[in-house]
Amino acid sequence: MAARDLRTELLAAAAALLEREGAVAAISLRAVAREAGVSAPAVYGHFADLDALMDAVLDEGFVALLAATRSAAAGIADPVDRLVAGCRAYVEQGAAAPARYLAMFGGRPLAHAGEAFDGLVEAVQACVSAGRSASRDPRADAELVWIGLHGLVTLGMTAPGTGRPDPDEQLGALVGRLALLDP
Repeated sequence: MAARDLRTELLAAAAALLEREGAVAAISLRAVAREAGVSAPAVYGHFADLDALMDAVLDEGFVALLAATRSAAAGIADPVDRLVAGCRAYVEQGAAAPARYLAMFGGRPLAHAGEAFDGLVEAVQACVSAGRSASRDPRADAELVWIGLHGLVTLGMTAPGTGRPDPDEQLGALVGRLALLDP
């Protein structure tokens, strides 16, 4: 019989509760333990407290976001197509776990948040290097793209089906304009 990975189970339980409850504040350590099928004291063997557990859940969100964007861009030769594919994956990740996504940007200092942004900067820089973007400051333009992507994700959560244009069309236009891309 395989050994139980309780830390992974606790993270999955907390992530599931977060999506169900909709906010970090609605989660308790006891509820996470109950969801994982263990006693509350068992959690302390892996996490100092609820904040440490939730930080790990949210940090995992950034790891998943980075992995999804890199996976979506992998094997695509054109840097503009790579950037757009990564941005599409970003929006899909946010839509797939909306409560975690919103909590990821709730001001908690998380270890992998910067890595996800650095990946976007690298993608914009690749477009510049290929002569496909007129950006003079890829970091600043990547920040604008990030803000725009965040807007697409949160609008999708708060105002779905309100007669807005197709999100995929919006994504292409948004990334193209903010990253100063040549079509």
